[in-house]
Amino acid sequence: MKNIKRSSILGAALLAASFTVTALSGTAYATEDRVSIIGTEPSYQVGKYKSHDRFCYDGSCKIEGKGKIKVELAPGSNSGLIVATFKGSDGTWKIVQKKFKKIATDVNLHGATGGDVDPMMSPPVLPQVWTYVATWGPAAVYHNGKLAWKGPAHLMITEEVRDPATGRVDFKGPGNIKDYPGSVYNKHGIQIHYVAHPMGKKVKGYLPPHKKVVHLMWEKVIWE
Repeated sequence: MKNIKRSSILGAALLAASFTVTALSGTAYATEDRVSIIGTEPSYQVGKYKSHDRFCYDGSCKIEGKGKIKVELAPGSNSGLIVATFKGSDGTWKIVQKKFKKIATDVNLHGATGGDVDPMMSPPVLPQVWTYVATWGPAAVYHNGKLAWKGPAHLMITEEVRDPATGRVDFKGPGNIKDYPGSVYNKHGIQIHYVAHPMGKKVKGYLPPHKKVVHLMWEKVIWE
């Protein structure tokens, strides 16, 4: 069932279609001209949005909830639409993204060097992770039905860097990455990450370095 080698967004589509145990089914495909993806439950939030740690590598601040994300992208023209919803103990969230500064497919991200993109776009906050699709650009974030902020958002559809059951990452943080680069949990799995925060200067003592950050995850990925 998990014998498909990860290599490309097409490979990820086929991989997602093969996870019959988690009820992923249907015709799945993706090209650089069109990426159409749905993420559904199990989903969770990583840390409360006003807490100091919204990466929570040990999984201790995983917030279970209900949510869905719909991703429609045209990577060749840096265009598309992302709509994400989530409800948990930190409130109800909705993120809408209609503009994109960059859409990348089939790249390594994060790690000590930033992977295959500008390190400013891919800081050392995770182990190096193979990424089928990634986006950067502005989004509108709604909290409990009201507009909370407009600001940068970053989506990744990756191999499983977090343990789906616990939310844990094999990683000791950006300050230790040279001595302990960490590792992904499962190179043959797929999960969706979506992070958004308001505009503003970086703030020390917060991870990511902003006072408000919403970090959402989806573990069931369906490629349409």
